[in-house]
Amino acid sequence: MSRLQKTLLKSKLSTSSTPDQVLDEEAEEGAWEESDLVDPNVPTPPHDIPPAEFAVPERRPRKQHYKATPWKAYWHASDSPNLSAPPCVFKVYYTTPTPSPSKSPTWFIFHHGAGSSGLTFSVLAARIHESLPEVGVLAYDARGHGATKTADADEKEASLDTLTRDFINIVAHAMRLSPLAADNQKPVEVVFIGHSLGGAVVTEAVRRFPEFWSPDNLPKPIISGLVVLDVVEGSALEGLGSMRSYLASRPQYFRSLEDGIRWHVKSHTVRNAVSASVSVPGIIQPGANGRYQWITDLSLTEPFWKSWFVDLSSKFLEARSGKMLVLAGTDRLDKKLTIGQMQGKYQLEVLPEVGHFIQEDAPEKLAALLEQFWQRNRRGSALEIKALNAHSLVWGPSGTSTPAVMPRPNP
Repeated sequence: MSRLQKTLLKSKLSTSSTPDQVLDEEAEEGAWEESDLVDPNVPTPPHDIPPAEFAVPERRPRKQHYKATPWKAYWHASDSPNLSAPPCVFKVYYTTPTPSPSKSPTWFIFHHGAGSSGLTFSVLAARIHESLPEVGVLAYDARGHGATKTADADEKEASLDTLTRDFINIVAHAMRLSPLAADNQKPVEVVFIGHSLGGAVVTEAVRRFPEFWSPDNLPKPIISGLVVLDVVEGSALEGLGSMRSYLASRPQYFRSLEDGIRWHVKSHTVRNAVSASVSVPGIIQPGANGRYQWITDLSLTEPFWKSWFVDLSSKFLEARSGKMLVLAGTDRLDKKLTIGQMQGKYQLEVLPEVGHFIQEDAPEKLAALLEQFWQRNRRGSALEIKALNAHSLVWGPSGTSTPAVMPRPNP
């Protein structure tokens, strides 16, 4: 067949597509498997032999499914404590730390971003606890989000002060979930991890922890780490100008839960279909007409948007704990953070192949980073570094010895 004939045929086929044919595009997303192709034992023809004009696989790739996954697949338990002020019944998901005779109990406590829910950390949390059984993991739905309910349904409080107080009350709740034996003198350690708005909340929590910590007969934990995921002051404040347009561009409802999951994956809002299957059910719910709609109306929080991120960079750099900033691209760094990173004031990690929801797009990579970060900054790590350096030195160009392992600056 000549090139001209092929061109005419392609043109004819492209103009004769029906809606039913267009819907089949979902099948093209499935991964090819050996069983989906012709018999792999049949030898392939030499490269110099042209293929048949319309050769196609014997079977089409498998269709991508968007079924919801229950939270129990990733968390061991859930509860709904009534905490904080204004009164609020929080939805909490957690897996308690496995007791260890040689290591202090530790909690990784997560705070999600605006419009999201605690389930956004499901796959990540499961990966962390699988690798570090002595570490407990906990996430929750912030007020106005997910399955968390306020005493006053019309209450729209979303100030940074209130969200920070809520978070610290959740930290106290985590410590009550795994009480220590009376003879156990090991302090509980906590690592705060926040995504987007959650990054601003956990940073504020480190700064104001002594002020907001109030539980009776409950010793304060040791904050051994602060991790912020894909948010910096400069780009966050700049992005607020387009927030209204973004909210208006999203679908206002979905025909089903599966449609909601599909939209998040196809729009690349969440690039990991496995994570979207458990996180999306936490942010949409069926309405009166049977269609699924957003649980959180983010437009109602607009009066608080700017206050969430003002001075975030300075607060982060001044936080007295080990610090790590994980970004989806270096273009998000502002001037303060760039200078701070050059001075070694925090650990910077960049995952350029992911989107804004780092914890969902690359849970395995982020889990590995968090494990390394915790091992470096946990209590007692300084003694381990000292012991290691006593037996391991490297030699500089001047002939002087230096420690093989250097503790990261912790201002």
